[in-house]
Amino acid sequence: MANNYTTTTPTTLEFQGDNVGAGTIPLTYDIVITPDTGFTVQAADFSIGSTLPIEVTSVSFADTTTAYALGNLVVATVTLAQWYTMPGSSDVIEVDIDGRALPFAQPKLSITTSANIIGGSKSGFIAASGVTLVSTATNDAGTVDTRVFSVDIPTGSQRLVASYRIDSSVHDEGYYSSLPQHKITSPDPSRWSSQVSSIKYGTTTDDQTASAKLGEITYYQIDFYYDMGDSAVPLSDGNSITVTTVAPKAFTTPIISINKARYYGYQNQSILPSRDIDLLLNVIGSSGATYDVLVVDDNGLSYDFTSDTFTRALTKLSEQTIGTISFDSDLPAVTTRSNDHIITVPAYSEKAALAKYLTTTITPTGETKTTPDGTSTDPYVITLNQFGEIDTLITVSPATDGVAATTPHLLSSLVNKKPLSHPTIFNPTDFPLLSTTNNSYFNVSTPLSYTVTDNVEDGGAFSGTAMVMVTDHTTKKVVVGDTVTGTNIAPDTTVAAVNVGSNLKAYTLSKSPTSEVAASTTITFTRNVGISRQPLATDFNCSITSAFKTISNIQSIVNQATTNSSTVSVDDGTNVVNGQTVQGNSIVGYPTVVSGGGSQNLVLSSLQTLPSGESLEFSNAMSDYEIVDINVTGAGTTDCKLNVEGHVNRISYANITESLILQNFITSYVAPVATAQAVDCPLGGSIKIFPLATSHTGVLLIAATGGRGESSTVSDDKSYMLYLAPTSGTTETITYKVSDGINTSVATADIVVTLTQ
Repeated sequence: MANNYTTTTPTTLEFQGDNVGAGTIPLTYDIVITPDTGFTVQAADFSIGSTLPIEVTSVSFADTTTAYALGNLVVATVTLAQWYTMPGSSDVIEVDIDGRALPFAQPKLSITTSANIIGGSKSGFIAASGVTLVSTATNDAGTVDTRVFSVDIPTGSQRLVASYRIDSSVHDEGYYSSLPQHKITSPDPSRWSSQVSSIKYGTTTDDQTASAKLGEITYYQIDFYYDMGDSAVPLSDGNSITVTTVAPKAFTTPIISINKARYYGYQNQSILPSRDIDLLLNVIGSSGATYDVLVVDDNGLSYDFTSDTFTRALTKLSEQTIGTISFDSDLPAVTTRSNDHIITVPAYSEKAALAKYLTTTITPTGETKTTPDGTSTDPYVITLNQFGEIDTLITVSPATDGVAATTPHLLSSLVNKKPLSHPTIFNPTDFPLLSTTNNSYFNVSTPLSYTVTDNVEDGGAFSGTAMVMVTDHTTKKVVVGDTVTGTNIAPDTTVAAVNVGSNLKAYTLSKSPTSEVAASTTITFTRNVGISRQPLATDFNCSITSAFKTISNIQSIVNQATTNSSTVSVDDGTNVVNGQTVQGNSIVGYPTVVSGGGSQNLVLSSLQTLPSGESLEFSNAMSDYEIVDINVTGAGTTDCKLNVEGHVNRISYANITESLILQNFITSYVAPVATAQAVDCPLGGSIKIFPLATSHTGVLLIAATGGRGESSTVSDDKSYMLYLAPTSGTTETITYKVSDGINTSVATADIVVTLTQ
């Protein structure tokens, strides 16, 4: 009999004689087993209760859906024997079926959740509706909350199992700096899914409010779903959800602070123009921040914000407050985060270099800090410089013997220029239409000479070579070799001697006059300028530091870090000169070297904080100029000229004159005198022999040789002779003369050659 289920009875209408084998009777018939309400069945629970009737060969059972699923039916398929033939009357074939129907039970999911809160939190997992919390446990540190849940889920359906939620407003936990991270462990992860159902952020931008700011997480919920199969999922299957959350952070306690102070358009250590200017000081901070403003110039005068003048009294702008400003009683107040203050700076002097500066100090008052984190109350200090308008001159400095350039100023047009500006650089000949107002290029060819006059002393008429003048020769800078001209003075007369008889006014001439030279006659002394060598760019000397120009920039490396100190140790200070300006990435302002130049330990004019390894550069007030070409032509003649080409790359911040020191290379012209030499040469060999002599023209050539005819050959450019030694002997002497391009040495000089084996 049926057990909580019913079966159908298949019926068919057949004629007598119909046969299964002939196909006039169906081979199989289906008996459908339907469970009663609240029950389920599966095919595996059904079988034949007794022996099959002879008319039936077999019976099979099959589920229509899923075993024990609601709506599942079992179909018993009955197969008849091939021989069965319909008799002449109705025939009933009974099949005994045994089986059972069981009460319906939904599959159960058992899971473990673990809430791992780094730093601790009150947040955790929340069971969904219909989910049973089986157990809870917390580790000793209170940072891991473990919960076991179970839930019945209909076969083949999905449902919400649990949610994880953090809510700073409920737990008064501040805000969360990052989103929670979760991990699902399961034999079949594909059955799990998750969805963030809600996330909330702070909305305020007010840093003076103890609440979540824009972008700070205050609420978060993620929901976890499971898609059930056709069987229960026990806890032993290892389904678990682990969520890790960074501990919440407390809301920032409001700090009243000044966060920044600046002058619009000018950074700290900027250079102000030399004209009158209204500076706009901007102080930025939180609402309610209070401060004082003190502006002091280099003379110690402070700015009076009432009269807009600098006075001797220690005046300052006191107790300024950043806060709410009401412009109109009918309009809402405006919350500000900054204050502006105007400081009027007068033009102390136009078209002149200055060494002035203004120091502005913004000092917090009361509880106000000067950093947003509240760790400092150090004042903000801004220094602005006034260097005025700068003159840059490049000149030729006369030699001590009086020789000077006819055009002493190689560059004189760069006057009243903006400090540290960069002038144009071009040759006006190449660009005749361009303005030369700010052009620093120069290309000068100027005669070098010395001419001076004096008078024959009263009663000093002379007709011989002795001459006595009114003024001593040191005052007139007359030297031996100067050409002498005047009435009755013979052509090509020169000074042969000075200070004759210990009389500074007495001279000996190289020739007697053509006739008597009367007393009080004006005598002119003219010098043919010679050189000891060609001039160099390094012969220029700076007016600020008295330092000569260097081939490359002077640089040194900081050996040891310094903090707020005026002393700095460098790896090499050999070329550093006192008075030079120091620049580097960490240098503040325009400090100069006070002492220690030339050594590794330098003392600067202001306190500096420098890291070890920083590169420092030293210059003359940050001036930068270049000598492209420099030379002297016509030395020793009446057409001696200095030729200089160059330009200025950057204007300094102080008036500066770069002077070419003629004394470094200028001499009085004297004809060359060959110098004797001693050399060694192997027998049958050869050597080059170069001339030895002092040339005052920069040119030294071999003019003639003497000795064994085949012993020497002069090179084509006359810069050396090639000596060919004989094959026997011990010594040989040859002679030579030299030329400076103007004169040839009068006497010959010997070259003694020692012949070696």
